[in-house]
Amino acid sequence: MSLYLENDSLTALLTPLLMTPTEAEHSAFTLLLENLLLEFAFFLKLILEFIAIMIVAIALIRTLNKYFRHQVRHRPMAQPSIRLELGLSLALSLEFLLAADIVGTAVSPDWQSIAKLAAITGIRTFLNFFLHREVQELQHLPRQISPVDQEPAQSR
Repeated sequence: MSLYLENDSLTALLTPLLMTPTEAEHSAFTLLLENLLLEFAFFLKLILEFIAIMIVAIALIRTLNKYFRHQVRHRPMAQPSIRLELGLSLALSLEFLLAADIVGTAVSPDWQSIAKLAAITGIRTFLNFFLHREVQELQHLPRQISPVDQEPAQSR
């Protein structure tokens, strides 16, 4: 076993010395491209996660604002439509988080990261399935519930 490691480390040491200048340049260029790809994937993953967090934050602020506005007016029937809007925002956020995980795993696909991605994908798909199911149930409620954004018409 140690002989194999010594040969492997010896090969790693001698390989750059035995390369022609064009092979060394090609290897350096390939290494540079790989590093750029890793950096880009990391940056893209951060952007996707930031978008997902912003979607949740904005949806939370809007939901709380609408909820308290309708509680002051004593209109409890608006709650399902508020939940519908929040559910759609959460589903969208889950999609962005899933995309971020895929981007992060696509660049360094070792078995541990693939297993982690599979677990995360399964959990998020499970959550998304039930979120969409609840959203569909809320959409099929009787249309007596007025949309949240519309204010009651004022009589003249």
